[in-house]
Amino acid sequence: MKKLYILLISLIISFNSEAKEFKSQFNFIFKLDDNYQVINNSNLYEVYNSSHNDPKIKQQINIFSQRLKEQDVEILYNFKQSLFNSISILVFNENYKVDEKKVLKQCKKILKIEKKFGKRKVNLIECRMHEYPKFADWSMYRENESSFFENVLTQQIIFMFNKKEYVITVACIEKCKQTKNDLFQLVKSIKF
Repeated sequence: MKKLYILLISLIISFNSEAKEFKSQFNFIFKLDDNYQVINNSNLYEVYNSSHNDPKIKQQINIFSQRLKEQDVEILYNFKQSLFNSISILVFNENYKVDEKKVLKQCKKILKIEKKFGKRKVNLIECRMHEYPKFADWSMYRENESSFFENVLTQQIIFMFNKKEYVITVACIEKCKQTKNDLFQLVKSIKF
């Protein structure tokens, strides 16, 4: 009976956490909860904008629309999980090295830049090397309160691969433990 119960629980969990494969505009694939949607085309905002009347959703739509106009960014949004949380992917042509000795210095450098533009003094919550993706030259995880918005948490994995810097960032207001798990799942599943 106990084995049957464990089997049923395992099946329920696996059905509730269906992963879907996504193709990034940055030429890699990854897996993430199938409720996520990739938003990397400004025209999609017109559809979302016309289909939502909630002012908070419209505000988020306008923020994302502006970001897409300013830089080449891919945004993942799970409307079923939260109206405010998102994952963004940016890629830069960079080539530098971070290791255990330099990781804290790098986190502080990023935070200093954020504070300059965000105008809010915030502290680093976590900063460490990260093991995924396995093929990366190096990978780091950092977390802090947002320098741009109150009550928003920034969770970020930055990694170097083929002389490109990949920056995958979660902006989280609620269910931040889930978004951190989603971020780790995304990065762990990346394949070029």
